[in-house]
Amino acid sequence: MSFRQKIFSIVGFLFISIVSLNAQEDKIGKKKTVKINAKTSPIKPLNSLQINATNGFKNAYKNTQSKYKKIAEEKALINKGVITPEMLKNQRLKKNLERHNFRIPMVDRDLGVFRTKSPNINILSSDFGFIDGDVISIHKNGVLIVDNYILTAKIKIFKIPLTEGFNKIEITAMDEGEFRPNTGHFVIYDDLKQTFISDLWYLAKGAKVYAMIIKEK
Repeated sequence: MSFRQKIFSIVGFLFISIVSLNAQEDKIGKKKTVKINAKTSPIKPLNSLQINATNGFKNAYKNTQSKYKKIAEEKALINKGVITPEMLKNQRLKKNLERHNFRIPMVDRDLGVFRTKSPNINILSSDFGFIDGDVISIHKNGVLIVDNYILTAKIKIFKIPLTEGFNKIEITAMDEGEFRPNTGHFVIYDDLKQTFISDLWYLAKGAKVYAMIIKEK
């Protein structure tokens, strides 16, 4: 090979090497961009598995306050003489009689006549026996005032306005519950804290107790 041919060979080799190197640099220098199409959707809040601790504390507090309120109301009635210690003792003694499921004849009971200047009378009621679904209704002068109220251990007070003159109050045993008879604890008193009736009654279904309250001027 002549000298000229050697020069051309070297130059050609160098040219090919430079071109190849530039091509490699172009490949390395370029960054490949990848596009990703992603759709986002809003996150749905939990429903059935979500626990609301705040409401739980509020309900617990409310139940506790209700319990204390009931105790306070009962103590207030005892202090006022509406419920006497003798009545509470009698209530405890008579409670177990309901277990024997004995029958009581359906006999109405007249409680007498009472006078007051109070605008209202109050009927305190509860079930002193087993809480088994005893039901009562209350009428005044033949008009339904309380319809099918289920007695419970919790004291319930019904305030009934009096009309001037005669007011016939009737308490009827609508149901005796699971165990006979209807075991009602009733206290009837006016706004002046005058107690007319304070008793524990065994009532057969359909039986009633009644009293005449005369409202004076």
